[in-house]
Amino acid sequence: MTRLALGLGLLGLLALGAAAAPLVADALGHDPFAPDLLARFEPPSARHPLGTDDLGRDILTRLLYGARVSLAVGLAAALAAALIGTTAGLLAAWRGGATDALTMRFADFMLALPALPLLVLLAAADPARIGLPARGEAAGDVLRIVVILALFGWVGVARLARAAALATFSRDHVRAARALGAGEARILRRHVLPALLPPVAVATAL
Repeated sequence: MTRLALGLGLLGLLALGAAAAPLVADALGHDPFAPDLLARFEPPSARHPLGTDDLGRDILTRLLYGARVSLAVGLAAALAAALIGTTAGLLAAWRGGATDALTMRFADFMLALPALPLLVLLAAADPARIGLPARGEAAGDVLRIVVILALFGWVGVARLARAAALATFSRDHVRAARALGAGEARILRRHVLPALLPPVAVATAL
């Protein structure tokens, strides 16, 4: 519990610092993107709490601005992978048969793909050809990273969601609900989805 509290505290502190990055930059009077060749490699001081880099830029403000992008990409990619994986796993367990077989075989196919060459290929692709912002634009770069991470991250979530859904469908209280005339939508909402939340939450956090 102590480690969990420490980890959550550090993550919260990082998120708070990232959110307050413009305020910190204004308070210190630094532009994290503007070079200052007369202040190269300065040691930590009151003016530069973490010193400066090889172009004289304040390291603290650059770290905080970088954390904004990293946290946004990580959160968006994890949520996208969780949404896709949960939907695919739940659909496979619910429909069964050909839907289950095709979904899981596609998941196995994704797991068998060599990730590194595909990542290089996707990174080298021109996003403007498919209607996305051109490479070099902040929105396009972030969106491309999120899409790539989500494409390779949903498989594990889907397998966990499917296993949890299959186990839940076979339980007595779900069978009793069906026998009493509960509709599929109610069973999914009241009994199956709550059972998926713990494993999906752990997979998403990882």
